[in-house]
Amino acid sequence: MNLRGASFLNFVVALFLLAGTPSASAQEEAREWDAVFERQEGWLGADGIYSVDLGKDARNNLPSSSKVGDALFIFSDTLAGTTTNDGREYDRVVMTNHSFGMMKDYVPSRENVSFIWRKPGGDEESPQNVVDGHYWLQDAMRYGDQLWLTAILVGDAWKPKGIHALVFPIDADTKHPDFSRPTLQEQAPLFYDAQDKALILGSALCDDSGDDFIYVFGYVDHPKEGSRKDLVVARAPRNDFQNYPCWSFYSGGEWRGELSALLSEDATLLKNISAEFSISRIPAGKAKEKWLIVYTPGTISNKIAFRVADTPLGPFSEERVFYRSSIPNETPGLHCYNAKAHPIFASEQGILVSYNVNRLGSLPRNPYEYRPRFVWLSWETIDQEAPSATSREP
Repeated sequence: MNLRGASFLNFVVALFLLAGTPSASAQEEAREWDAVFERQEGWLGADGIYSVDLGKDARNNLPSSSKVGDALFIFSDTLAGTTTNDGREYDRVVMTNHSFGMMKDYVPSRENVSFIWRKPGGDEESPQNVVDGHYWLQDAMRYGDQLWLTAILVGDAWKPKGIHALVFPIDADTKHPDFSRPTLQEQAPLFYDAQDKALILGSALCDDSGDDFIYVFGYVDHPKEGSRKDLVVARAPRNDFQNYPCWSFYSGGEWRGELSALLSEDATLLKNISAEFSISRIPAGKAKEKWLIVYTPGTISNKIAFRVADTPLGPFSEERVFYRSSIPNETPGLHCYNAKAHPIFASEQGILVSYNVNRLGSLPRNPYEYRPRFVWLSWETIDQEAPSATSREP
């Protein structure tokens, strides 16, 4: 296997560095969604997986008028190439550090999804990253005529050495991002590296809070404490989002102007979440209009958990594990990580949740071992955990 760039083995081992709970009641596995990402050539698998409703404009707080058009998927480290043995083994495989997928009309089928996993116009034999540099991509939103997202610049030991805002113009005709024209905004206040901890913002965006702000969630990483990740948040004026000096940072009941304020203990909204997660408004059920956070406790685990709150800032209900993947037991060496919900694929029954699968300690041996999996979290299950706590003042 030809893995371009830094060793993929180092990456999977490093997941341990990035990285209990009551028994779970299993929810329905979304097998039809698993099948969408089962591929035998071209794009073969990735982690990350964020989804974006390109019809929703966060700048004007305008919801999508209908699920007509294409949904965007965003991935991080991506394997692409060919397979043998009816798709059960890798043949010739390369790795890029991020990729994108477009799903036509929001319909989950293999035929409806096309992938962008190399620089437009680049060499097919030696594909390059869409964005120059070693970037892992995080959550995104459409903001006016742009796609805005955050990109982790990966350094030594697979730890972030910076986070930049990444912008693609949206083509007026296709309504798709123009992936040939990326712009990195290095001045965005998304990363702070202290001696004993690091701040990473952009893991989740909240653009439908109902007020005049867009919220940017992330975590403080505590490497000396098992790489525990604690939830923190920044906010920016909705109508002036990319005016970065206007951002403020929540710390113990007040919004402050210094990014470093998020490193204080008072800034912590929740402890022991994952490096990737989701925070979204609940659209149905008894808990309608409350807020849902979905994550993997401790980043690496076969468990997927959620909590509910009256506001996107909490306070949050007790952790509830609603699903346990059987994959690590069925295939020793595989692990699960970074679960999150996808609100644009909510239904009358519940909300779609993804999690990543990877082999730790050695290379994945086939596409089964490195592609996202999906499960449904029902509104009924969420309703059981709806909190009655007093809302936190944003």
